[in-house]
Amino acid sequence: MKKGVLKVGLVSLLAVNFLLLGNVLQPSEGFVFAAETQKVHAEMQKIKGKITNISQKAKTIALSKKNNSFFLLKFSDTTTLKGVKSAKEFKVGEAIIVHYTTVGGENFANSLEKAIVKLPTGVTEIKTDELAQAIESNKDLVIIDARPSVKYGEGHIASALSIPFAKLSKMKDNGSQLLAKYKDRQLIFYCGGST
Repeated sequence: MKKGVLKVGLVSLLAVNFLLLGNVLQPSEGFVFAAETQKVHAEMQKIKGKITNISQKAKTIALSKKNNSFFLLKFSDTTTLKGVKSAKEFKVGEAIIVHYTTVGGENFANSLEKAIVKLPTGVTEIKTDELAQAIESNKDLVIIDARPSVKYGEGHIASALSIPFAKLSKMKDNGSQLLAKYKDRQLIFYCGGST
């Protein structure tokens, strides 16, 4: 009988801790649960990486970091989403920034946000429909596909030139030579990822 009571007690404690961690159950005033104590000591951390796997059903995200290590996180309906309306918008291969806490050896996402590259000074972003209008009305545009040549070969905007970013980057300051003949025209670059 004592073993049965002990098992029920342990299962109950684990269930309460799980509900507290998932913010399903709020602790009553005057009571301190083990999960609440762990949360108080959990320090918010930040990580940036590329999504290698995401499960909407299990609510987990696996990230790869620059050093090729992997990092696993859990998220919930209470996780704050930045730059997206739903966690379903996050896709494998995208870079994200996660603020998280580690509780009981597991990483819980407090916020998920798409990692968006900041545009240099003097560069403005335009939307797809704005580009379509510009192509239609302005013959003085030079559209540059900055994706790898292979991607350009698979499909591109009809009037676009292929000048891969990797090529420009490798040429450093000499990369401007590729664009010199277009210096008096408006340049529009596009790539395959988030800006």
